[in-house]
Amino acid sequence: MNKEQYWKENVILIVKLLLTWFIFTFGLSTFAANFLNNFEFFGVKIGFFLANQGSILFFILIIYIYIKKISKLDKKYSISE
Repeated sequence: MNKEQYWKENVILIVKLLLTWFIFTFGLSTFAANFLNNFEFFGVKIGFFLANQGSILFFILIIYIYIKKISKLDKKYSISE
């Protein structure tokens, strides 16, 4: 088992997911909020929704993606609890 390679792939995965979250949170909900506020979803402006609830929901999705990907990485390197 190559622990260094496992850890390297794990860190790369974390960085990619956090970078995606950062882009979503600040890119869409902060910089594009004025544009997104032109659209509504159940009477709530999309820019407002993304700034408040969307980033949290997206973070939960990222946690789910991390769990799935790290499980595959664990199998690849034969790591168990």
